[in-house]
Amino acid sequence: MKQIKMILQSPYMIILLVAFKLVVYYGLIGVSINDITLIIVSTLAMGAIFLSFSRCRLKRKKAIFLVVYSLLSLLMFADAMYYNYYNQTVSIKQLWQAANVAAVPSSFIATLIPASFLLFADIPFMHYYFKKHTVENKEKNSWSFKKELKYFLAGLCVMFVWLVVNPINSVAIEKVNSVEFFSNHVNDIYTAITDNINIEKMSVEDVLKNMEEVKNKPIGNRLHGIGEGKNLILVQVEALQNFVLNANYNGQEITPNLNSLLQKDTLYFDHYYSNIGKGNTVDAEFSTLNSLYPVIDRECYTLYVNNTFKGLPWLLRDKGYDAFAIHGYKGDFWNREVAYPGQGFREFYSMEDLDMSETIGLGISDKSMFKQAIDILKKEDGPFFSFIVTLTNHHPFLLDPKDATLSLKEEHKETKFGSYLQTVRYTDEAIGQFIKQLKAEGLYDNSILVFYGDHHGLNSGMDNNQEIMGEYLGRPYDYDEMLNVPLLIHIPNSGVNETISTTGGQVDFLPTIANIMNIDLEQPYILGQDLVNAKDGFVAFTAYLFEGSFVSNNAMFEISREGVFDGSRAWEIDTNKPLDASKYEDDYNRAIMLKRLSKEILEQDLIAGYNKETNQTN
Repeated sequence: MKQIKMILQSPYMIILLVAFKLVVYYGLIGVSINDITLIIVSTLAMGAIFLSFSRCRLKRKKAIFLVVYSLLSLLMFADAMYYNYYNQTVSIKQLWQAANVAAVPSSFIATLIPASFLLFADIPFMHYYFKKHTVENKEKNSWSFKKELKYFLAGLCVMFVWLVVNPINSVAIEKVNSVEFFSNHVNDIYTAITDNINIEKMSVEDVLKNMEEVKNKPIGNRLHGIGEGKNLILVQVEALQNFVLNANYNGQEITPNLNSLLQKDTLYFDHYYSNIGKGNTVDAEFSTLNSLYPVIDRECYTLYVNNTFKGLPWLLRDKGYDAFAIHGYKGDFWNREVAYPGQGFREFYSMEDLDMSETIGLGISDKSMFKQAIDILKKEDGPFFSFIVTLTNHHPFLLDPKDATLSLKEEHKETKFGSYLQTVRYTDEAIGQFIKQLKAEGLYDNSILVFYGDHHGLNSGMDNNQEIMGEYLGRPYDYDEMLNVPLLIHIPNSGVNETISTTGGQVDFLPTIANIMNIDLEQPYILGQDLVNAKDGFVAFTAYLFEGSFVSNNAMFEISREGVFDGSRAWEIDTNKPLDASKYEDDYNRAIMLKRLSKEILEQDLIAGYNKETNQTN
């Protein structure tokens, strides 16, 4: 008993507690525990913090140590949460998301990992050991120890500066730098500060030249103008993944109404990918409306709210269309209320403008929202562009039993997979009712109806989605399936009905619909291509996969989390057949360039410059 007490009171328990914390942390963010280097570096840093506080002359240092150590634990917890959802650790640039997370508490709670609370378990013990081993200022020999501590801390600082700056461009250092807790976050702060300093802005000429080199070029004008003059009803469907279309579950069609559209007068793009950033839904609509890539820092509706744009709403208004948006949630969420006028929408009907008597989950139910949308559409006396965003199929997929119409297998009840299928089915029913109401009001025949998914619903890294989806699909559930969302362009009475399997993404929608509606894309800052006439497809990714990842034709490439080819992987979409990742360096550089070009266009507000030059010329 005495020996156990001595062990528990030993300062070596501090190392044991820190090591346990780090093993939990690295396990939660998907790092192999075998990588002992990371644990050693992190332990040294934790030890330095402990020793610094225990030997310093600060007043109330015990309380200060408790606060600092608790904040570090909270940052680890945030990393674990963020990694669980985004497959990336949190950045200082994403602190803005705290307000948005607070606005959707049900989604936040659903992403919690019970094991992540272990990151706080050592705090009271560390506080106890800190009090026990704190050296008071009057203690003898404290001066000599402090002198040694100064050398230790100086050496540690030099090590971290070396890791962060990486002056010799070592791949090994880069691996540690991008994953180890302290160096990762110090590097993140360093990058955030120096980002705009170190990168030289491209000239307008270089932007246009590089765009010519990296963009795909369509090879014809097939189906050009077949929808000219028609109303455009563009529906962004919350969390709609492609796998549910034309699919059966437990003897039931999951999306019978969307499936019926596929039978007639519809262009169906079945290899269409979400290319969102951390803004999720609003990044999907931003990319769709403007044919630009979002940035990783935060949603473009806030970062570039004062920019000039010439996307789909403005282009259709130039052709005499009215343009407005409808969404059953708060108008200020994702800054839509402020950003939409600059995007070209004359009016925005949000939750505050609609009847809120029927809500599901976060806001107005899809069935109620579509019904109210009909009342708005039928008041239009000329051609219109209506952008509608659904909501009911939002994570964590909450639905009252009376609204759930699918019969689930017993093993899928109380799972995210089962809940997702139920809310997808509900939204599909709402779409079916919407189409019937359009026909009843005489709005259907003269309108193009477009439905596309904004992003995934079932994150492969959360819950037991990977296992259940793998069983359902009959193959591994990987990013090629997770990020695959459908695009349906339904043109009544067109006689056009086909599935187009060219790889594309939301960045390609604007040029695709422009071809169909005979819209002149006069301004050059368009990064997508017309998928109807495309020969090859290419989409760069922003979130969930690290920058430099892409899908090209039938291959998907995931750059390693360290940003180096060692540890990267490539595979054939639809089959999961492994491919040689080393052969995709040119495409990797192309993905990096596309993302940079988009950021240059946004940071320099190049569309405003183009408009100014055009007006002066005219």
